[in-house]
Amino acid sequence: MWKVEHKRAIGSRFERRAEEYLKSKGYRILERNVNFKGGELDLVCEEGALRGGILVFVEVRMRDPRSFVSPEESLLGPKIKRLKSACRAYLSRYSGHAREIRIDLISWEGEVMNHREGFVVF
Repeated sequence: MWKVEHKRAIGSRFERRAEEYLKSKGYRILERNVNFKGGELDLVCEEGALRGGILVFVEVRMRDPRSFVSPEESLLGPKIKRLKSACRAYLSRYSGHAREIRIDLISWEGEVMNHREGFVVF
């Protein structure tokens, strides 16, 4: 398993890779690593038109390839509740004009990336 002291550095590296991927797909990154009481948002983006586009909260997950739990399985129960709570807190201060809101998951198992739009129902 990954050593604890390296988890943050590894997480940051994969978040930067996710951000670059999203930018290449035309997403506009609004914020990174936004912390609220009880939760954190890895990336907050807009997809589509600057006004009236889609506000996208992106959870970035990675797992050690030797792990018995997939990145998707690691995001269950209380973790989803905290993610939704952080999304609601962000929306309470959001001044944009999104026509839709979505929570995506970008996950890695080893070096294989998977982008799942609308992974969590908000």
